[in-house]
Amino acid sequence: MTPHDSRTERRCKPLGRLLLALLAASLKDPAAAAQSADSPSYGGNAARGDANSGLPWYARDNFDPVRFMNGFATHYVLSKDSPREPLFIFFPPDPPPLESEIPLLEPVASGPPAPPELSPFVGEIFYPFLATRLVTDDLPKAMRERILSYRDAKDQLQGELRSRILALKDHDGMERGRQLAVLASRQAPRIADLESAAEKIRSDLRPTTVLGVQLDGRGLNEHPPWRLRPVGEPLSDPAELSNESDAIQDAAFYQDGLSRGQRSLLFEAAIEVRAAAKATPADASPDSRLLDFSPEAARIRIPATLQAPLEEKIGKYLAAKDRLKTELREALRANEAAGGDARTEAMAKLASKQAARIAEVHAMAEEIRVALADLPNPPGPPVPPSLPPELMARISAYRAHKVELLRTLHSMLASPTPSGPAEPGPRNAKADGAGAMAWLHDSAVRTEIQPTDLRVSIAEFDRVQNDLISELNSEEAGIRKGLAAYVRTTKGPTDRKSINDLLRDFENARERQETWDRYRDYQTAVLMPGLSDGQRRLLFDAGVEELGLPLPAGERVN
Repeated sequence: MTPHDSRTERRCKPLGRLLLALLAASLKDPAAAAQSADSPSYGGNAARGDANSGLPWYARDNFDPVRFMNGFATHYVLSKDSPREPLFIFFPPDPPPLESEIPLLEPVASGPPAPPELSPFVGEIFYPFLATRLVTDDLPKAMRERILSYRDAKDQLQGELRSRILALKDHDGMERGRQLAVLASRQAPRIADLESAAEKIRSDLRPTTVLGVQLDGRGLNEHPPWRLRPVGEPLSDPAELSNESDAIQDAAFYQDGLSRGQRSLLFEAAIEVRAAAKATPADASPDSRLLDFSPEAARIRIPATLQAPLEEKIGKYLAAKDRLKTELREALRANEAAGGDARTEAMAKLASKQAARIAEVHAMAEEIRVALADLPNPPGPPVPPSLPPELMARISAYRAHKVELLRTLHSMLASPTPSGPAEPGPRNAKADGAGAMAWLHDSAVRTEIQPTDLRVSIAEFDRVQNDLISELNSEEAGIRKGLAAYVRTTKGPTDRKSINDLLRDFENARERQETWDRYRDYQTAVLMPGLSDGQRRLLFDAGVEELGLPLPAGERVN
């Protein structure tokens, strides 16, 4: 060793000892090395409201040497007082009974509005998981492409089915059933693959854990109000019924090991309990009653009284379906305290046991469907109103502008969606679906909302409201003038209907026609004999999407 090397070694030894000492100190008390959120430097910056006040809590210290590290660095993990963001969960809307009034707006809720990008996925079992990914801006490009591929395959199957049904509309029932059976056989493997893909997407969209912290929402036994009660336990309080409904719905989407049929049965059970909680008298009618039918979650109105053989079939069908739902709920409750894997295994075993009986229930529904098709006065499109096309177009535009006014005012009262401010405009399910699908192609979608976008002043609200109402009044006056001219030239002196009566008649007929058009896929899925169970689910999903239902707001879960 040269003298120069010897001197270098003597200098390095103290430096090495110093580095070892620093390392030992950090290992002895690692928390001391982390910047605490309630340290003086943190509090001082936050109190002064300087330029860093908008940064995350762990990056507000100008002198923090690791302030630009990512969220999983030691700087973030070792802090014991990190504030948690509120977690919201989103569920799809309940499908309304067939041909009932379609709500225009979701009531203003305490949670954030659902991202409009969810509209094309209201029938999917991965809806809540996709919602969580969207509001947290955590949807990788590869997953977007998978969802796009899934959606394309589903659209293709639905298009084939619609085209074939349209081509067979003038055939007799026997020939139509034979040809639909051929199509069902040909589509069966692709439908099975599609439903397997949906379950896989649901599984892969579920966020995993980071350092033991679950990120995806709630489990079945996180909070006592969400726990399932014994099925036979009487519940009368609306709050208890609402909690029970939420628990069942939670299981329908979040519980692993369930079959597609079981998920549908649980979702139907949740709707039933939710309806009991609301006790809505609107569904009651002396001439008709609601029947929870097939596919599950579909509801139809049938005559209050039917012939004895058909009544017996309906009674057996409902009893068999209720037994399946009861077994499901009791199995979930019995395995509530079990670990995730044990509960999943138990539910998978039950799915295997129930598969044949679920198929039997669907066969019973087909018998009822055939019998209902033979009843007099089957559902059909209403007689279109007899008005000049130009006048009909003006009235339709007026109705669209009324909806636009409601949406505009509603958006000013409610917070904007996490994925961007709501854009007012008339609701068109097809147009909304096409626009909502655009997010899949853009991996750079952001979800930031400025605080100033959350509300408007009362003066601004009044100004917009007055302007929109004035425009509507002007449109209505023009329509009345045109309608009066039409009555003078075409109606005889014996026709004493007022302009108000004519407008009301046209409005009612137009609403019935639009309702019929939007429920077309829904009705075909529920009432047309000859379709397979998978084909019915395909068309029912399309039918619910076509309704353009307002998406429920998020529910806070932590």
